Amino acid sequence: MNFWISSSKVIVFFAILGIFFACGGKKHAQHEEIDKELAALYQKIDRSPKDAKLYLQLSSYFLDKGLLDSALNASLVALKLDSNNSDIYLQVADIYFAKRDLTSVEEVLKKAIALDKNNNDARLKLSEFYFLVRDYEQSENLLIETIKLLPYNPKAYHLLGMNYQEENDTVNAIKAYLMALEQDADYFEACENLGVLYAQNLNPLAIDHYKNALRIRPDDPQILYNIAMFYQESGNYDQAVEYYKKMLQLNRKNQFALHNIGWIYLQTNRFREAVTFFTQAIEIDTIYTAAIFNRGLAFESLKDYSKARQDYMYTLRWSENDPLAIEALNRLDSLQKKKNNLKK
Repeated sequence: MNFWISSSKVIVFFAILGIFFACGGKKHAQHEEIDKELAALYQKIDRSPKDAKLYLQLSSYFLDKGLLDSALNASLVALKLDSNNSDIYLQVADIYFAKRDLTSVEEVLKKAIALDKNNNDARLKLSEFYFLVRDYEQSENLLIETIKLLPYNPKAYHLLGMNYQEENDTVNAIKAYLMALEQDADYFEACENLGVLYAQNLNPLAIDHYKNALRIRPDDPQILYNIAMFYQESGNYDQAVEYYKKMLQLNRKNQFALHNIGWIYLQTNRFREAVTFFTQAIEIDTIYTAAIFNRGLAFESLKDYSKARQDYMYTLRWSENDPLAIEALNRLDSLQKKKNNLKK
């Protein structure tokens, strides 16, 4: 790694330059014109220019602001001052990750682990890196080693479950997620992923885990949707509508909840109510073809064939050659021909 920055004055220059470009050219030469937190960091660096931790804090500040080059420059100065600090390498890895420089991510994390083989965060980040590049074998092996070093490791078990889930090893994925929850009962993502796995087979345990996730995050829209969809796919329409309406209480313009309520009403012959909900979904998303087509079905069931035809035609405008819309139009044409023949 090339440590090409030689002094605190240089990094302060890069930091100010980063803000200059990020703000469209506005000058920030004086401390009082800059963010108070940043100004305070500059003052500390002025007093202690060889304190690596201060440059690490400066790097974190810029990383939070999305100023990646300034963040990298600050972290490289920190490394020049303290090249054996594995936590600084973790920061550099985060920056490279944000810059999508994956080759450097792997290199830097390996260096962090070489400096401190017990650095749990470095091992977890490297295993997550392998997971993201779909090298599941390396990710799993590293996680198993990590768990041996630190048995209480809910995140490691969760990542292990994610690997197994991607490999369609449902049994081991469930075991790993359950172990993550055993160690941390409030591990939201483990609850969610267990719900997803059980929902694949419409296993009622999915609801238990989704509701546990709601206990942790009561208004999470994705979990509410997952519960509603589970009930919908199970044919439990009343409870599905209840959860879709909970979604609408959080966001009355959720077109997916509106559409799905409409779909349920379509299945249960409540056609006028179905039209109302489909229309609300379409008003939010004017090219929501599923809602447009299904509203056409509702109109057709109400024998309002003119409006049904309009919706089927509109569906084809946005989804060319849609087989269901074409079939529906052919069906309406056949009905019209029968009516014409009866009039003769």
